[in-house]
Amino acid sequence: MPHTQIRTARCAALVGPYLAGKTTLLESLLFAAGAVTRKGSVRDGNAVGDNSPEAKARSMSTELNVASFDYLGERWSILDCPGSVELTGEAQAALMAADIAVVVAEAAPEKAVLLAPLFKMLDDHRIPHLLFINKIDSLGDLRVRDVVAAYQEVSARKLVLREVPLRENGQITGLVDLVSERAWRFNPHKPSELVALPDSARDWEAEARQAMLESAADFDDGLLEKLLEDMAPDSTELYQTLAHELADDLIVPVFFGSAENDNGIRRLLKALRHEGPEVDSTAARIDLPANTAVAAQGGKTMMGSHAG
Repeated sequence: MPHTQIRTARCAALVGPYLAGKTTLLESLLFAAGAVTRKGSVRDGNAVGDNSPEAKARSMSTELNVASFDYLGERWSILDCPGSVELTGEAQAALMAADIAVVVAEAAPEKAVLLAPLFKMLDDHRIPHLLFINKIDSLGDLRVRDVVAAYQEVSARKLVLREVPLRENGQITGLVDLVSERAWRFNPHKPSELVALPDSARDWEAEARQAMLESAADFDDGLLEKLLEDMAPDSTELYQTLAHELADDLIVPVFFGSAENDNGIRRLLKALRHEGPEVDSTAARIDLPANTAVAAQGGKTMMGSHAG
C-alpha cells in the first residue's frame, strides 16, 4: 500500500438540537470515510457514539462523543456534541477546539427557533460554520426555500445554498452542486451516481446559482465586478471565494442529506475538506502568535475517580 502523507489533523464539531441526527451523522461520516466497515445504529445501541451505559439507556447523547478518521490524505477529528439544552455548556466548550462547526438541523421550519442561541454563539466567537439540513427525505410537500427561509430568520449571517435537491414524483432523489452544476442521484448507503441535470430542474438550479453568486459577491469586489459585466467566474475561483468567506464567518453554506440513508454525506465530507478552514486559519482566529511551535486548545476535561 502506498504511503499517504497525513497533514496536521483538522477538527469539526457536530452541533444542533436534540433529535437532529448528529450521532447518526457521525456514524455515516465514519462509514463514508471507510473508518468503519459496518454502519452502526443509535436505535440499536451499536453506534460508535452514544456508547456509554447512560447514553444507551436514554437513547440520546449525554456527553461529548469523539471519533477520528483519515480522508483523502487528511486526519480528521469529529466532536459529536450533545444537543439537549441541559448540556449546552459541554457543546460550547467543545466548539472552542474546533476548526469548523457543522450545524445539524431537521427539514422542519417550526424547529428553526431552536438554532437561534447556537447561531449567536458561533458568530460571537467567529467560529466558521455550515448548515447541514438532515432528514431531507422527510421534506414531503414542503419547499426547500421555505425551510431555508425559516433558518435564515434565526441566523445573522447569510445562508447560502451550495446545492439544491432534485425532486421526482414528490420524493427527493438527489442533489445539484451549484458551483460545478453537476447533478447526483442518491444511491442509499452507497456513493451517489453522477447524472445529467434534468430539464425540469434547470430553471430552479439557475435561479439558486445566481442567488449564490450574488451572496458571495457581497464580500468579494472581484466577483461583483464580473457579475456586473455578465462574466461567469470559473469554478476554481468560486470555490476559493466561498472557502474564504466561510473561514471568515461571513456566510453559512447550506448542504442537504440524510444521515440515516447515507445520502449527501460524501458531498459534505468533500466540502469540509476542500472548503473548511485549515488549522493555521483557526490559529489566526484565536490570535495564536505566529511563531508558536506547538499549541493545543482544550474542549473537555474529565476527572477520573482514581486517577484525578
